[in-house]
Order: sequence, then C-alpha cells, then structure tokens
Amino acid sequence: MPKAPPTPPLPLNGLFPIAKPRGPPSMQVIEAINPLLLESRLFQDTEKAELHTRNVANSKYTKRKRNTTHEGLKIGQGGTLDPLADGVLVIGVNRGTKHLQRFLDCTKEYESIGILGATTTTMDAEGEILSTGVSDGITREHVESVLDKFRGKIMQTPPIFSALKMDGKPLYEYAREGKPLPRAIPVRECDVSIDLVDFKPAEVVAGDGGHTYAWPEKHLSPKEKETFRKLDQMVADAAGDSAAESKLDFDTVVPEISATTGLRPATFTVRMTVSRGTYVRSIVHDIGLALGCGAHVVKLTRTRQGEFVLHGDDELLAAHQAAAQVKVEVDDEEAAMNAAAAKVEVDDEEAAMNAGPSKPKHAPLAHPDGPTTPCIPWEVFERALQERTATIEAESQEREELAMSGVSPDEVNKRLGKKAILQRRREGELKEWEVMLLQRFVPVALPVVRDSKSRAAGLY
Repeated sequence: MPKAPPTPPLPLNGLFPIAKPRGPPSMQVIEAINPLLLESRLFQDTEKAELHTRNVANSKYTKRKRNTTHEGLKIGQGGTLDPLADGVLVIGVNRGTKHLQRFLDCTKEYESIGILGATTTTMDAEGEILSTGVSDGITREHVESVLDKFRGKIMQTPPIFSALKMDGKPLYEYAREGKPLPRAIPVRECDVSIDLVDFKPAEVVAGDGGHTYAWPEKHLSPKEKETFRKLDQMVADAAGDSAAESKLDFDTVVPEISATTGLRPATFTVRMTVSRGTYVRSIVHDIGLALGCGAHVVKLTRTRQGEFVLHGDDELLAAHQAAAQVKVEVDDEEAAMNAAAAKVEVDDEEAAMNAGPSKPKHAPLAHPDGPTTPCIPWEVFERALQERTATIEAESQEREELAMSGVSPDEVNKRLGKKAILQRRREGELKEWEVMLLQRFVPVALPVVRDSKSRAAGLY
C-alpha cells in the first residue's frame, strides 16, 4: 500500500475527486461512500457528534441542514454526472462544499463516443430512436470536415428533448398538451475546443478491433413520434423561423445493419473542452446532423474538471500519445512512399501548398495552468465497501457468540455497542481508500472563529 502523505488537521475540510463509474447517478455514488466517511477517523468530529446526540433528543433541532448527513458530515458535488456518464466527480466535504461553485463555472474536458446513423430522444443510448439515416461511406475525413462548425465560440440552443423547464414546466409537456412554447428557448454562447481522436468501423469478426456498440432497441410509437415532431417544429416557431424545415427525418426508416454492406454503423470519438452550460450530447447529435445521417452518444467520460483529472499526468500523456501514434505511423509510411516516388507532379505539390493546414487556426479552450490531481479509482471504494460488509458480518457473529456464551446484554453492548464498534473500526493503520484519499485531498482554508479557544491558540 502506498504511503499516506502528512495528514491535514482533522476532521478533513476540502475537496477530492473520485472516478464515478457508469451506471449509478452521482448522488447514489455519494450515498454509497457516506458510511465509509462517517466511520473514518479522517472525518471524526467529536464535538459535532456530541451536538448531534443532544439535538436528536430535542425535536426543535431535528431538521437537517442542506447537504448534511444525519451525523453532521456535510458533503456535496461539483457538477453531477448522470447514469450514462462516467469520469471525474469532484466531492466537497465540510467547508469544502463552499468551494464547489467554481467547479460548476470552470472548463471541463470530455471524451465522447458517438455512433452514426440514428438520433434518439435523449441524444444518447438511453433514449428511443427518433430518426435514422444512411451512414454508408462516412469516413474519418468526413467527420473531421464538419468539426470546424463546433470549434471556438458557438451558439447553442438547449435541446428540446431535455428536461429543461420553461415557466416551471418541462419543454416536452407543451407538445403533449398541444400548447405553443411561451417564448423561444434561450440560446447560450458556449466555448468549445474539439478534436477527433478515433474513428472505428463496427466489429466484423469477434476480436478484430472493431467496436461492439449497437443502436437502442427502443422505438417510438407513431403517437410518440408525432409528439416529438411537434416539439421540433415548436423550436423553430418559437425562434421566429416557422418556414424552417426539420433536420430530423422522422419518416425514413433505415435498418441498423446496412442492406448494402451488411455492416453496422461506425463510431467516432471526440475529445472536447467546453465552457459552463455546454450540452455535450447536443454537439455529438449535431455532428450527426451535419453528416446527414444522425448520431447519438454511446459513451461519455468527463476526463477533467478544473485541476482534477481522471488519470495522473503520466497516464494521461501516455493515453494521448498512444491515440496519436497510429496516425504518426501512417503519416511516416506515406512520407516514405512519397519520397521513394521518382517524380512529384507540380500540380499536386502546388495544390498541397495552397491547401494549407488541414485544420483552421483557432485558439483552443485551455485549462488553468498548475498541478493536477488524479481521481481515486472507484474500484478502491468497491473494495472498501466489501470489506465493511465483511466486518459487519463478523461483528454480528461475534455478538451472537458472546450472547450464547452467557455474557450479559450490558457487557455485550459495552464491547460491541455503537461507540465501541466505531472506535474499533477507526483503530490501526489507515485503510487503502483513506491513504489514497489523503494523497489526492485538497484542503481548504478555514475561517477563524473569534472566540476564547482560538485566541488561546494564538490564531488572532
């Protein structure tokens, strides 16, 4: 086990990042680790625990503060990730919760995999298929060619298919009731830096290196499709563009397996750094529309949020270099072939010179300079939770054995009551997850309370 760094003043107050897995929503992840934090010496606050015990007996104080657990530990997150998404989830504990707002405002980096050929109600693999299109013949170069539309400062309309509310009502409910939108959906300016990092055909033979993603199996009923047709038109009407035609083809039905090639659609992977309020799924959706076939997200990973990153700097650099290596090798091979050619046509050379760089020059959206902190892998917490379950079972077994041996209930409670159990769990060496948390913990400054205790300590 790696050595823990010096422990900051306890109980801990600050921030740490965890690698949220795909599946559970963010709040479920926080609820899962709550028991570990409450039972750890790192977050043990004797004064708060005693105050909590006194307040429980007084109904006047039983109401909990926002983001506070039943035992007084305050915990929050710096930007939620829904079940489909994984990656960096910034956790704030105690006074650290006061610093979470800056992670909502900061730039974030994502890697997203989109599959061609189908749009969905939620713009990802969790929704029903809205429309389909022919993606045969779409290449890496085609995807590259449309990315310029999504670089730099862009204007983005929040998707009508989201749960965004207008006058307290989700947008999709307006269509269900047959009512027009009260006003246009506010358009927001977003700053986006985006690059294509992979383009992968579907797997033909198991293990051939192709992707294994498939379209959703859920389809809309004719009535539901009509609802979304109305929604799509409402966006245009509310924006004052009633003559605009929908970019979604609700009527054409294209099978997932191409009738021409017998293959499933390809996927593309984009890495993007975005400013606050950017709908990442919308960008992948719009790339599909720009290609004329549609697309939706099948995997979404937040790889960075502020100074917190999914992997350590060395791992991140190695991953980026590995992704670029294939292209470098291809470029080198082509260069060697061209150098061996007897003659280069003048027209071709001039065309290449006139073409200039393959990408327009743009200032990419940058992260702040400074050191970065990698996430605690979720597997570390999974092991800790399994160990906790085993400990609880062992304690239960020990309690039964003491009772069967004739030990009095008072003595059993003295040995294995709540206080004794907590004390036992907090003894000994720090656990794996505690060591890793300390390595990645960012403490925050605490305000000086001007009382006799802080005066005696010479704090003011």
